[in-house]
Amino acid sequence: MDTAAERYGDRLFSHTHDDEAERLGALARALDPVTFRRLERFGLPEDARCLDIGSGAGTVAAWLALRCPKGEVVATDVDTRHFPPQERRRGWRAVEHDVTADSFPEGSFDLVHARWVFSHHRDRDAVLARVVRWLAPGGLLFIEDMAGFPLESSPHPLYRRVGLGMCETVERRLGTDCAWARTFPAPLRGLGLVQVGAEATLPTVGPGPMGRFWRLTAEQMAQDLHAVHGLTHGELAAFSALVESPDFSDLCLADVAAWGRRPLH
Repeated sequence: MDTAAERYGDRLFSHTHDDEAERLGALARALDPVTFRRLERFGLPEDARCLDIGSGAGTVAAWLALRCPKGEVVATDVDTRHFPPQERRRGWRAVEHDVTADSFPEGSFDLVHARWVFSHHRDRDAVLARVVRWLAPGGLLFIEDMAGFPLESSPHPLYRRVGLGMCETVERRLGTDCAWARTFPAPLRGLGLVQVGAEATLPTVGPGPMGRFWRLTAEQMAQDLHAVHGLTHGELAAFSALVESPDFSDLCLADVAAWGRRPLH
């Protein structure tokens, strides 16, 4: 495959990778509590029509189904194999859907949510503009994405070197922009949304789910980190042990949220 044409999940972060379900589950455990607290502030009505894009392990969709039991919750991903079995999807449905190519009718949803999705698309701004049209008038767009800036100031040389190498790898291979979320909420204002806002949290590695996510992510990139960034196998093994060590803590990727509503008129 031409590297210039590689997309998230084609090879890197493929849903068929042996550890991908564990990696996605670790990320969900790390970020879900913050996502749920953020969404709760908006007081979603029980009959809200909700779309969760790139739902990964399906945890946000399951939470939305509990909050909106009289509405509709649709969870999408290009590959839904890591969603829970159908008998456990109570109140929500799974749809295999490529946000860069597939669509929904205009005005279909009262809430559209996506977490750590848009930064990985080369044409993220155009895709986001299409998604806004799926909102009903007054509907809420709530997106969360990662930003790499905390890694730049890490006081731990090996951690900083590997982390920045990981960001460079996804930028080079997938077209990811690890600085795009740092511009929030400007992309939403540019699309004409109103009641716009933004905030960030700074998850940490160490013992716990974010450390596990970061280790598994680095292990999927090990060949690139060795061949392109000159990291030895010993250094990569030391990094893997470090990010889950009970004696280590450092900032990981920032989790930046932005929100806005489609105007009523």
